[in-house]
Amino acid sequence: MKTKSIIILGLATTIFTSALVFDGVSHRRTATSNQAIPQNPATTAAAAPNSSDPGSEGQQAQGQPTDDQSAAATADGATATDPGQNPAPDAAAQGQTDTDADATQSAPQAIVVPVGTTLTVRLGEALGSRTSESGQRFSATLDQDVVVGGQTVIAAGASVSGKVVSARPAGQLAGEANLQLQLTSVSVDNANLRLATSVRSFGPKIKGKNKVGRFMKGLVKRASGEEREVLLAEQSAYSFTLRRSVQVQ
Repeated sequence: MKTKSIIILGLATTIFTSALVFDGVSHRRTATSNQAIPQNPATTAAAAPNSSDPGSEGQQAQGQPTDDQSAAATADGATATDPGQNPAPDAAAQGQTDTDADATQSAPQAIVVPVGTTLTVRLGEALGSRTSESGQRFSATLDQDVVVGGQTVIAAGASVSGKVVSARPAGQLAGEANLQLQLTSVSVDNANLRLATSVRSFGPKIKGKNKVGRFMKGLVKRASGEEREVLLAEQSAYSFTLRRSVQVQ
């Protein structure tokens, strides 16, 4: 009887001890599993708002742009800074256009001095049929204002240039002395404007029906000593007529 009791007691002790050991192993495995789960906090934190916290999802939608919004913002930014559109040069071009328009409006309109206008000048040097040569340049000053439509276009005192078209002294077989002049330019506001005027002829003309008659009369005058040289004194005034209109700014 005692032997059976001892055997039963030993089995019971063995079973109880095994149960305790098995329970301890189970607790260790559970603890190990619980410690292994928090090792990936980024995954847990990322998964938490989607599964259990609707407010966090709303905050994410308001505080941080989604991938679609980020892509749209990037596209908009690329469009705004697209070099093809080139907004800055457009603004510069508009500014240049405005500047050109203002310059056009502020620029004075040209005034036309019409054909047939008389220009009266005073010679700056003496000229003569014997002392001058064909093609020679001479200086003069405008003696009277040039007025168009009641407005003075070229003021008296403006510098004028001219040329000797022909200079023929007395004593030549062709006839009496003769001097021809023409104006070529005028200075207005430091700009030289070209002039095309009529040719002014100085000196008596031998009248005759033809060249032979004029030649014979010239011989008679030379023989009698009535020939005279043409001499235009310095500061003497003479008038010329425009044959081509002139634009004055």
